[in-house]
Amino acid sequence: MDFFEQQHRARSRTWLMLLLFVLAVAAIVAVLNLVGVAVYIWIFDPPILYERNLLQAVPRHVYGWSTAVILGVIAWGTGRRLYQLSGGGVAVADMIGARHMKRDTGEPAERRLLNVVEEMALASGITVPLVFVMDDQHTINAFAAGYSPNEATVIVTRGALEQLNRDELQGVVAHEFSHILNGDMRLNVTLVGVIAGIVLFGSLGAAMMTGGRSEGGSENARARFDIRVFFIGLALWIIGSIGVFAGRLIKAVIARQREFLADASAVQFTRNPDGIGGALFKIARRGSTIAQRHAEELSHMCIGAPVNDYFEFALFHDHPPLDERIERLLGPGAKRLLRERMERAEAAALSARGSPVVSELVSPLYADRSAPPAASGAPGLARSMVESIGNPSSAHLDHARGMLDAIPAEIRSAVGSEKGAEAALFALLLGEGELRKAQLALIGGRSGAEVPAQSARLADALKPLGARARLPVLQLAIPTLKRLPGPERDALLETIKAVIEADRKITLGEFVLLTLCRSQIQKEPGRPPAVKYRSVDAVATEAAVLLSLLAHSGKGGMAAFDKGMAALGAAGGVLRSPSELNIGTVESALNELNLLAPLKKPLFIKACVATAMADDKLTLAEAELLRAICASLDSPLPPILETTEAVA
Repeated sequence: MDFFEQQHRARSRTWLMLLLFVLAVAAIVAVLNLVGVAVYIWIFDPPILYERNLLQAVPRHVYGWSTAVILGVIAWGTGRRLYQLSGGGVAVADMIGARHMKRDTGEPAERRLLNVVEEMALASGITVPLVFVMDDQHTINAFAAGYSPNEATVIVTRGALEQLNRDELQGVVAHEFSHILNGDMRLNVTLVGVIAGIVLFGSLGAAMMTGGRSEGGSENARARFDIRVFFIGLALWIIGSIGVFAGRLIKAVIARQREFLADASAVQFTRNPDGIGGALFKIARRGSTIAQRHAEELSHMCIGAPVNDYFEFALFHDHPPLDERIERLLGPGAKRLLRERMERAEAAALSARGSPVVSELVSPLYADRSAPPAASGAPGLARSMVESIGNPSSAHLDHARGMLDAIPAEIRSAVGSEKGAEAALFALLLGEGELRKAQLALIGGRSGAEVPAQSARLADALKPLGARARLPVLQLAIPTLKRLPGPERDALLETIKAVIEADRKITLGEFVLLTLCRSQIQKEPGRPPAVKYRSVDAVATEAAVLLSLLAHSGKGGMAAFDKGMAALGAAGGVLRSPSELNIGTVESALNELNLLAPLKKPLFIKACVATAMADDKLTLAEAELLRAICASLDSPLPPILETTEAVA
């Protein structure tokens, strides 16, 4: 599956969603105007009623005002919800009352989920998502929310934590990562806001039916008024049902087929169809409904349907049948085998003294877990790098798991707190001798004595891992640091810059860390920028800045730059001197390049790879720079599993 093609399709589905929304609004306006005609005639009983048809019995300005009011209410409902969700995945979690799962949690089930999410994030090349849990929901469900991969959140029910084994939990998380990487997540959050407007009339109608009361006047007048209010509310509730009907149809058209793709991606990612297959079987067996007032709004985002399907026709279901999903993953008859295996596992757990009732699906249905062959040589490595963007494999997952196991427990524990995450980040930047003393003094000036001391300890703990630990530790620390208030994040970034510049020079590794910190810690959550450029020629100058940086990072110089510009196919690029490549210039170029259309970004990234590998070598520093560039373009590049030359 091509990441950039999926991003392009996600944007195309946005236009389809808007078209369906407009059609739904038009239908609601038409039906409500007909109701308005009936109400007008009922109240005013115009004498011309018997001289003209019903539509002509109502003055034209009534239609104009009623249409304006209807459109205003829908716009208010949609705009209000979109504004509420402007904070991205965290706003969605807050809306449903989910609890943020702290990184330093001691609960085994929560620690297991966090480990799985961390592995997936490191394997995918994105910032570790924040994780939330719905403690009062004991069915099995989960979803991802946010506007971009590096601002995602993963939200699970308590039932998913307690009833899924590790393989199944990994399958569910891999399913959600597919939505994160393929652009579904952003579209799904937008769809929540769109649907809110067209279902609003149903809510208003229900309120009128239950709360419409008049004060003063005779008893008969109050009764007559209450009856009218009730029936107006009933009409609005019925019309609101049309909104729910239309909303379900929109969600079915937009989201249903994406579930099949996410299931398949989960298998590709984990190389274990039993994981996601077993999770879906448990969902079918134990349920996925969520007792939450926003469940209908969020139904298209969940791995399992969170509300009962009241519409008999499959056309209006926003999830495909679970049986079909399981059979696509595991083949015909898999559901029977899973049921028998689960029953045996539960019976064994019950018979074991002191063992809790935990259903574990052991002995996988599929034994072939062979990894795909690694790319060989520089050309193969270059090709596999571009193809892996947004499309991590089980080999990347194995690499991430190994890296997490290698990171000292002290560091993994530290990144769970704000001060500890700061210390871990500073530990990546500390030098030796007098330079370290100067850097620690700068850190202490902002954070007090505790953080410098911890930074020094963590730096010593990281030494055995060398430079390869830089990006994984940064990915683990960033989620905690993003929770800092805006002014504190700004102050932290200023301190990072000062620590880097303490020796009056910036190494390539330091530049990569600073670039990632500025793009991911400082950035506020929200909608990604709209496409501005549909041709690489429009950003040839900015592309030349990044290609110059890559050319100077190796030993290729002008020859490497020329190779990159040739791969880009753009004219007019000039190799910048190292003195011209300051942080501001590079950051400005990255911001403009991020406005490229999704289908044009691969060409630029291929040009970057061509520049970095002009000498048929790829050092660790060059690989990290490529990953930083891709991250800034919202194009997550997984860990590069082999370099032609290792650099400490």
